[in-house]
Amino acid sequence: MSILGHCKCKNIKVTWHVIDYSMSPRACQCDYCSSKNAAYVSKSGSKVEVKINDKSHHKIVTQGSQTAKFHECANCNDIVFVTAEIAGLVYGIINADILQNKFAFSAPQETDFSGQSQQQKLERWQKNWCCPVTINDI
Repeated sequence: MSILGHCKCKNIKVTWHVIDYSMSPRACQCDYCSSKNAAYVSKSGSKVEVKINDKSHHKIVTQGSQTAKFHECANCNDIVFVTAEIAGLVYGIINADILQNKFAFSAPQETDFSGQSQQQKLERWQKNWCCPVTINDI
């Protein structure tokens, strides 16, 4: 089963192949994510496929340690997903707000990982984020 999603203008579309819908979005409390009102979902071992219709509106932003890449639509300003390359594989999380989730996630849980080292973040991401993430430009 899959959950579909997209940014407001539908330039960036996501298909998330996951069968366990019992999760709470995580609302990162850093200044960047808070300003975008983003809350993220992921499930280890689940696959994410991304299609970008107009790559000129695909914006990649890095913050903090510069390890994670925030993929945004420059047209509608939505954060759609976040990726990190770890050991040659692309891991990712999805902004829950862009998903068409008929199963309705629970309310976002505030999270603060600002005290973690870059290595601790990579280990957490590798354990909890979706993998593989594939991105196709049309």
